[in-house]
Amino acid sequence: MAELSESVLVEASLAETWDFYFDPRGWPTWVDGLQSVVSAKGYPEEGGTLVWRSTPAGRGEVHERVIEHEERRRHLIEFKDPASSGRLRSEFAIEGEGTRVTQRLEYRLARSGPFAWLTERIFVRGQVRQSLARSLLRFKHEAEEAAHFEGPGAGEPAMPSDR
Repeated sequence: MAELSESVLVEASLAETWDFYFDPRGWPTWVDGLQSVVSAKGYPEEGGTLVWRSTPAGRGEVHERVIEHEERRRHLIEFKDPASSGRLRSEFAIEGEGTRVTQRLEYRLARSGPFAWLTERIFVRGQVRQSLARSLLRFKHEAEEAAHFEGPGAGEPAMPSDR
């Protein structure tokens, strides 16, 4: 299983950063390749699920299940899409006047075979690392903008529900 880690310092409080991370209205602006949310059941709480579709050039339909959700500290999901599966751990920590957001991604490709490891190492890993870095950098900019310009109470999150 391949492992990658990326981190950013968001110039916003822990509460603002955490709340923005789980606001589905912002996801298309910062989650690399996310086009729309299909369904959410109990998300982001432990045991909750989320299904989303990517842009045409992206990952297809992505299924997530929450493994761990510790308020304002960490969020761990298992994911599966047509090409891969794995886990993504997102951790939040106060750092100075900002919030450090770190994502640790473990993934494996759905395809196997004699050259799968080589394909992953040479072609896939760099693309996955860039996607992770793009998402976190966009998150930083969007979260800071929301914290500084929208302020608290900017509205209730809107998420499709399968109730």
